[in-house]
Amino acid sequence: MPPFSSRFLAGIKTATKAAVQAIGDFRSAAGFTRVQETQLHAYTSRTQPSVVPLDVAIDLDHCAERPIHLMEMAHALGYVVLPQHVGPGDFGEDMSAFAVSSGDVLASAVRILSDGRVDPQEAREIAPKLMHAKHILDRALACVHKVQKDNQPHMVSDREAG
Repeated sequence: MPPFSSRFLAGIKTATKAAVQAIGDFRSAAGFTRVQETQLHAYTSRTQPSVVPLDVAIDLDHCAERPIHLMEMAHALGYVVLPQHVGPGDFGEDMSAFAVSSGDVLASAVRILSDGRVDPQEAREIAPKLMHAKHILDRALACVHKVQKDNQPHMVSDREAG
């Protein structure tokens, strides 16, 4: 029986190619990793058995300024990637906190629902997580409602909107 991961090798190779393209080219990308340009080519080739090592994938994603490999790996396992920081200011901080909190809620919910029911102990476990996420969302909603009520923008940074 082939390993579970074999089903996702093509996606990982595609992610490697996308990261290299986001950086510019194979030569440029190799300069940010511990491997040579020819090895990076092999990591993207579907005719080659080699797959990008985790440390090289992290370096490529970091340089590409996007979690390309991380998102592909998360997808393979049935997860999504949420940013820890969304934007500046209180609204941005709330959105960042909500992303982390909702990820925690979803992880708990997936585990709790694996047996097809929510028992009292599981309800006690997830209730505070749901309340925390709701509290963060309520703060963010208050900000949005104030913008609507005042019909004025809410400044979150001194950077001009493009």
